[in-house]
Amino acid sequence: MNFKLNKSVCIHGKHAIVFSVMKTQIFSGAITRRELLRRSAASAATLAAGVAFPGLASITANAEGAAASSPQSSEQRLYAETLKTWCDGLLVRQLTKMRDPDFDGGLLCSACAFIHGRCGDAVYPLLRMAHTTGETKYLRAAIGVHEWSQARVSRSDGSWVNDVTLSTWQGITVFHAIALAEALEHHGEVLDASTHAQWKDRLAAAAKFLDGFISIETGNVNYPVTATLAFQLCGQVLGESRYFDRASSLAHQVLDQFSPDGFLFGEGHPLNGVSPKGCRPVDMGYNVEESLPSLALYSLLAGDKPVQQQVVAAMKTHMEFMLPDGAWDNSFGSRNYKWSWWGSRTSDGCHPGFVLMSKFDPRFREVARRNLELMAACTHDGLLYGGPDFFAHGDLPCIHHTFTHAKALATVLDRATFDAEPIERPKLPRDEAYALKTFSTVGTRLAAIGPWRATVTEYDWEYSEHVQPGAGNLGGGHVSGGALSLLYHMQLGPILTASMTEYLMVEIANQQQFREGPHMDLTPRIEYVSGATLTSLNDFKAAVTAKQSASEVVFDAQGMMLTNARVASPSEEILYHTAYRISETVVEIVASVNELPARGQPIKLIVPVIAREGERVEQINSHTVRVIKPKGGLTVTTDALSGFDASFKEKTFNLVPGFEAFPFTVLLAAGKEARIRLQAS
Repeated sequence: MNFKLNKSVCIHGKHAIVFSVMKTQIFSGAITRRELLRRSAASAATLAAGVAFPGLASITANAEGAAASSPQSSEQRLYAETLKTWCDGLLVRQLTKMRDPDFDGGLLCSACAFIHGRCGDAVYPLLRMAHTTGETKYLRAAIGVHEWSQARVSRSDGSWVNDVTLSTWQGITVFHAIALAEALEHHGEVLDASTHAQWKDRLAAAAKFLDGFISIETGNVNYPVTATLAFQLCGQVLGESRYFDRASSLAHQVLDQFSPDGFLFGEGHPLNGVSPKGCRPVDMGYNVEESLPSLALYSLLAGDKPVQQQVVAAMKTHMEFMLPDGAWDNSFGSRNYKWSWWGSRTSDGCHPGFVLMSKFDPRFREVARRNLELMAACTHDGLLYGGPDFFAHGDLPCIHHTFTHAKALATVLDRATFDAEPIERPKLPRDEAYALKTFSTVGTRLAAIGPWRATVTEYDWEYSEHVQPGAGNLGGGHVSGGALSLLYHMQLGPILTASMTEYLMVEIANQQQFREGPHMDLTPRIEYVSGATLTSLNDFKAAVTAKQSASEVVFDAQGMMLTNARVASPSEEILYHTAYRISETVVEIVASVNELPARGQPIKLIVPVIAREGERVEQINSHTVRVIKPKGGLTVTTDALSGFDASFKEKTFNLVPGFEAFPFTVLLAAGKEARIRLQAS
């Protein structure tokens, strides 16, 4: 896989492409609202008249004829076809010909019932589609979404804000600047001279704002990291060498944000903070989908070898957390409230970083490909759904997923050339049965025994939202306490997964609300309800150990039952003990508590087993149930005296990371162990 440093366009030739249309003055404090609306109306009328792209059909025909003589690989087609699917899905949701022009060009989100302020980022993938297909509808859509963004979320200081009303956070200017710069760099020639100049002026205003706004301390670490790419691109597009210096200076400050074992930290405050257990603020979703890809592209464009070497090392560490089906294991991440199995809700995608850096490690290309295959499987009706079971459960897709991740695919198609596909696809770290690996920076251990892949975490970094109004420290967050936060089977797929300890809207503009239907936390846990809910998932001080032998890995965790806000029961101290024995044939979950409380509900061991659409259960007896999956069965048994209660017969669901599950529940007796065993057949 090669990387193209120079400007890459898909339509070349002697033909002039003319797009002559009255456009809004993109950035000027002097323009009146009346004039803005008048010019927007004139733009729409001109587009409707069909004067855009004269002669483009013949140019496109020539380009397509040339492409036909050099067939694409199935891998490259996957990128191109998925991008087209998503862009077509965006077009269907774009508001046009509204009586109120304030809505024109915005992308309406059916899940959230409003227009996300960042939808202007779609200008890049849409303009690429216009350039490569010659279809006016994509050009109209790109201009429309840019116009909406200028009318509603653009500010006089050169910034864009996150949303019209829900958030005035200006840090997202870095993402929109990257999208606009990439659009101009690769596909700006499809714009007429006046429009091109206006867009370039708008980019210059954004770059000037970022120059005074961004520092290593701005927001979470993803902002200064992505700003390295923003400044590098602005330097190229605007011809301003001072932005190259800005990019380099920031990138070398970012180097201090990597742990010795290769984690990028700073997804939490303070950026350089260390938890009592020595953990750093790390979020797998943001790192692999936003920060590392941006830093990778910066390093290639700038020829910055020290940064390049650090990015490659970090990508190798983060690659350890990709599951065999292409999912990213963010079960413990500091911001896992946005975990969506394939990645994170509002970031861009891992694909540019891993594809463009694959010359350093061919496995990187496989990482990106598997992840895109997973995203394609989660795409319905033209949009990327927020998890594997969103569609089956009847939840709607947030359009934010699609317009951000479309940018990543456009970057790959514009900047990478695809070498011949390998005869045998490379193996990734979790494809191999390596027994046990420990990652102290995130307080997490990975096990790989036979066909089982497991994650157990005691990660004790507590994330607090500092940017948007939201839940803050009210209690919803990532699991800890020695939780079995993920279990995967090489044949049957995902079996167990963490969710938030309690689903909360930490970022009110960037998460979805539950709809009707059963839903619950998905992490296996001990749970006690007496007014408040106490579980085994919240004790940051829990003692967790792991032992491995030739045939199994055994985890042991001991801690205190706490609420999501990490508060103990006021009347009694309830201690828990959990153990997980993982061998080639069986995973055994063992749980016990020191005493039963005097009041409240019985203490339960709850193990929700993931059940995809069409999967069903067969109850053999009160102690044995078989989950029927497409590639085999999973037998679930218990030695608890009363067996399983009847709750497993009704599926439950959680938005994080988007799975349905059968919840298996047994009662615990004081001082006595209860076991639930999982065995594949």
